[in-house]
Amino acid sequence: MFKTRKSRLWFFLLIGLILLSFLRPKDEGSSYQEYYSALNEELKTHGLGKPVVLLDLDRLDENLSTLSKNIPPPLNYRIVVKSLPSLDLLRYITKATKTNRLMVFHSGDLVMLLGDPEFSSFDILLGKPMPVRALEDIYRKTKLDRFQKIHWLVDTKTRLNQYLEFAKLKNIKLNLVLEIDIGLHRGGFVHPDEVNQILSMIQSDQKNLEFGGFMGYEPHVASVPNLLGDKNKAIEKEIQSSLKKYEAFVVTAKKYYPSLFDKELLLNGGGSKTYRFYQKNQNVVNDVSVGSALVMPTDFDVSTLLEHKPAFFIATPVLKRLEGTTIPFLESISFLFPLWNPNLQVTYFIYGGAYLAKKESPKGLFDNNLYGSSTNQGILNGSLATGLKPDDYVFFRPTQSEKVMAEMGEVVLLRKGKIIGTWKCFIN
Repeated sequence: MFKTRKSRLWFFLLIGLILLSFLRPKDEGSSYQEYYSALNEELKTHGLGKPVVLLDLDRLDENLSTLSKNIPPPLNYRIVVKSLPSLDLLRYITKATKTNRLMVFHSGDLVMLLGDPEFSSFDILLGKPMPVRALEDIYRKTKLDRFQKIHWLVDTKTRLNQYLEFAKLKNIKLNLVLEIDIGLHRGGFVHPDEVNQILSMIQSDQKNLEFGGFMGYEPHVASVPNLLGDKNKAIEKEIQSSLKKYEAFVVTAKKYYPSLFDKELLLNGGGSKTYRFYQKNQNVVNDVSVGSALVMPTDFDVSTLLEHKPAFFIATPVLKRLEGTTIPFLESISFLFPLWNPNLQVTYFIYGGAYLAKKESPKGLFDNNLYGSSTNQGILNGSLATGLKPDDYVFFRPTQSEKVMAEMGEVVLLRKGKIIGTWKCFIN
């Protein structure tokens, strides 16, 4: 009887140990990939010893080449300024793509661009409707001839009336592009009949208003449910559905207001996740906007952008390396943490932290949720396999470009893996 109970005890103990071995976290750590190992050495030798945004110009060039291939004439490429917030970066892209078209989302950016000798002559489309107070502010800060070249976005009859009153007050003429809802449901005119009412108002007051075209945005198609089958084919199908809605607005408007179509109108669409689908099988959109796809933050890691390469990163130095993970108020049991979880074998304190980014290299670094986050000295845990020492760099991929670049203030330029200079960013 005693032997039987003892055998059962050992049996259950063995089963428990087996289960624990499955539940125990795996070692996720590894050392730098080759690309980041070389960048680490470059930054340790020639870097600034602080968190920086890196822009790999070679990868940017590859993305620009891919972009140009996927936006052939007669399609026109429009640069999304908010995603690439640096005048030097914008100049670089305009030269590479030979475009003079910009999409601007912030009044401060617009004033700055209108004040620049080069960009003030560009074709500028607002990416979102502006409060009429913003128009008043921009008007005060810019020259009249430049102000009247802007394509202002209008999404409602109320906004049109506000803009019209403003134009009458200033005795100026506003060029209006109408925002239409082609499936995103983020505002804009929903039915062609609504647009006809707006066009009637524009046509009846051509002293102060001018019809510039349409803007229809469709990033929702990249999230189309697709459990089985080809994801990109499902997206392309949804693009065609959105384009049919877009075409209905154009056809109806042209039918009832043909004189407004005597000139070439701006028919804007697309975005980073969908731009490649406009190169064929459509004759509606003639102007495609792209920004983030050129630098590839992680929010744009989608099936439609597999040809594009990540081109910008955050790099920040390791300030301290501590063995194990010791948590305040839990010192007496902190030795247990790495015994259970090998990814708690080492603690790193980095310069800065809480970045709007995902950890990229070395692999297997984690935030310590028990310790808490810090924008001053962030804490990361990893296994011994991560192999970092003080003055080494941790590399992150930002989730978006605009906020990260603006916060850092400048980007450090890389060519062939070597630092060649910096570009200033602008802050909204």
